[in-house]
Amino acid sequence: MGRPQRAHPPRRHQAAAAPQVGGLELTYQSLDLPMTNRNVYDLTIYTAEPGTASEDRLKLLASLAATRPRETHPTDRPR
Repeated sequence: MGRPQRAHPPRRHQAAAAPQVGGLELTYQSLDLPMTNRNVYDLTIYTAEPGTASEDRLKLLASLAATRPRETHPTDRPR
């Protein structure tokens, strides 16, 4: 089995304002995910503190992204 994933300590991050919802104060944590051939992928997870305006804005932003039609590009192939 590969090397275990490494977690970096959570940090505060003031993200840039999203045009659709405004400013977001987010906590994030980054994980290194070892893959084959000595490649490592970085997975970053963002969360908002429960009960804050940032949580409401993040939920709204997620719902807007989920309901927006996917853009089709000429290189897209049906699966």
